[in-house]
Amino acid sequence: MYKTILVDSDIEDGRRVLRGVEKLVRVAAAFWFHSEEEDRWKLVVVSPDVDEQGPIRLYTMIRTMLSDLASDPAGVKFPFSQIMLVSPNSMLYKAVKQNTGPKGGPVREGPALDAYIYKMD
Repeated sequence: MYKTILVDSDIEDGRRVLRGVEKLVRVAAAFWFHSEEEDRWKLVVVSPDVDEQGPIRLYTMIRTMLSDLASDPAGVKFPFSQIMLVSPNSMLYKAVKQNTGPKGGPVREGPALDAYIYKMD
């Protein structure tokens, strides 16, 4: 199956979006992950706030932040549908964390399997 490519502009836009998200919620981890079913990349944000505040509230805050970024002169063209919020208890987070970086060691920013890691606690 052909896999869509994550390009440098996606990585930079994701980084800018992540900076905005970090002002709104606590972020334990953030990474791009390739969804086989949709054949597209999703920016996955792992936050304990998903369990504590609920995803609807967080998605609403992030949608507003994305609108603000889009109106910025240096804005990003980043579809809201590419963001996925998950709990630190999610299987996706646990699987990516288990398969990235040295066992018990720090995880550095960069590509890993079907992911591009920004941050991993």
